Amino acid sequence: MFPPMKLDRLLDENKMIQSYFPSKQGVINMLKKGHIKILYGETYDLLGITIDSLKYYLFISVLCKMGAHIKSTILIADTASTINTSSGDTNTILEEGKRRLDQVNEIIKKYHLPICTQLMSELYKEHPVQELIQHVQEVVAQSTEIQSMLQKTVLQNRVRQEDKAVYRYASEAIATALLFDLKVGPPREIFYDKVALLIANKLKRKSYSSIYLTPTYPLGLDFVYFLTHPEIEEFGLTPYKAGSNKLQEQRIILGKTSFEKVNELMQTSFVPKQAGLPNPVEDLNAIVRLAKHFLKEATYETIL
Repeated sequence: MFPPMKLDRLLDENKMIQSYFPSKQGVINMLKKGHIKILYGETYDLLGITIDSLKYYLFISVLCKMGAHIKSTILIADTASTINTSSGDTNTILEEGKRRLDQVNEIIKKYHLPICTQLMSELYKEHPVQELIQHVQEVVAQSTEIQSMLQKTVLQNRVRQEDKAVYRYASEAIATALLFDLKVGPPREIFYDKVALLIANKLKRKSYSSIYLTPTYPLGLDFVYFLTHPEIEEFGLTPYKAGSNKLQEQRIILGKTSFEKVNELMQTSFVPKQAGLPNPVEDLNAIVRLAKHFLKEATYETIL
């Protein structure tokens, strides 16, 4: 069982958490009960693993260390990463998925994280998973309401393309999440999760709850950038794609970004004097503090 006061401290005070769906209390009840499966899924590009991905690995590891019978999975979405790419890129992206899996496993080993990994392509070989994906796709195809809701998950210039594909990417993402009890992800995923709840009701099956971590903000930019890019101020960059919004030069990529570059990015980043504004430096500090604890094989008590 979870120690209630410690669980509440984590969920109330952790600076990595932005919000919950459908409710915070539902998430608390689920965690206290235990015997749950937690999902964190990520696509990727060819530029490497960001420190922002590390934030998610560490956070779900904290949840695992809080009680027994909790299993967390990092799902490397290799097949999803090939959607909307040219056929010539498919093999390259799938091979990168294997490399990404190996790299994440090395991180897990280095930081002593109690989590496991899996390729989406391996998960999708299971017949029950294939059946669930088919059922979700059928519900999406038959509902103009759901398709309209899913438009919020894509950029405006890709809505027509997604309409034509009947939101295959979103359907597969939702079907995958329905295999789990709790999902951890970035704030924008609320658009998937609201639809997932509708689909679960239509399929007469249990849905999942979600924890959204704080947005991933680019480093080395001033407040004017956020004023002129309100969507990034609200939702941030894609944490697991270093090239999100073509801002790879404003990201820390594990094993690639030099210490000199990290220092430069921190020194030139906007640091607000009031709460509620983008604060990429504080987010980075929170990641580093948590990482240091895991490097020391910290117990839950020392993490808090």
